[in-house]
Amino acid sequence: MKAALWTGTAIAAALLAQSALSHVLPQQARVFDPFLIVLVYCGLLGGETHGMLAGAAAGWVQDVHFGGPVVGLSGLSKVLVGFGVGLAGSRFLLTGALPRLLVLVTATVADAVLFESFANVFEIPISAASVRALALEAALNAGIGAALFELVDRRVRREARA
Repeated sequence: MKAALWTGTAIAAALLAQSALSHVLPQQARVFDPFLIVLVYCGLLGGETHGMLAGAAAGWVQDVHFGGPVVGLSGLSKVLVGFGVGLAGSRFLLTGALPRLLVLVTATVADAVLFESFANVFEIPISAASVRALALEAALNAGIGAALFELVDRRVRREARA
């Protein structure tokens, strides 16, 4: 129950961050994906089920507020990414900063590829991201996500000691 509450709070914070970014820099709003960071953290800590459920919730919120003509496309891609991250997190030791950076980069690329593939399957016109834009998004997600993961982990460790 506690994990669901924190996941919901993190998704609400991601919605707030994405909304603020969309109002401040509307053209560059897709350069950073806070919803992906939430589902990666949930997948790494809670395994494939938690990652998958966080991905579904985050993707649906993202689709409802920022999506295109079909609701559920981001949700579908984020479910698969969350499951994959959770599966990898439960099988491999991904607790250091470098492994988490690599997971965030991989998750960003996988999310973009899956989203574009699903859009093609359902014949939804989208503008495909260039390699440069995808690399920038992956770098931003990895940098910001790794810093946030470290901050949250420090706070959790400090509360555990108290």
